Amino acid sequence: MRFHESFEDTCYRETVEETGLKINKNTIKIISITNDIVPDKHFITIGFLCEDVEGEAQALEPDEITQWKRFDLDNLPKPLFFPSEKVIKNYLAGTIYKY
Repeated sequence: MRFHESFEDTCYRETVEETGLKINKNTIKIISITNDIVPDKHFITIGFLCEDVEGEAQALEPDEITQWKRFDLDNLPKPLFFPSEKVIKNYLAGTIYKY
């Protein structure tokens, strides 16, 4: 997130930068907030949902992500990055925040 940038603007910018997908900022919804503390890191993750998307995902940051794949929520690969897994669990449970 950049200084003076809204959550929605950050979500839009990061989505374009990392995937090339165009999303409708007006339809972005926050679906989860997680606060995860592990021995050497602290992750605060804000999960968003946007169902108004144009384009095909591209791996635009190949040093970090080599490919994008789509999965059904009931058939996700294992293991998942644990903050992402918690966002999905919160979404499926209809919970925004759970410590």
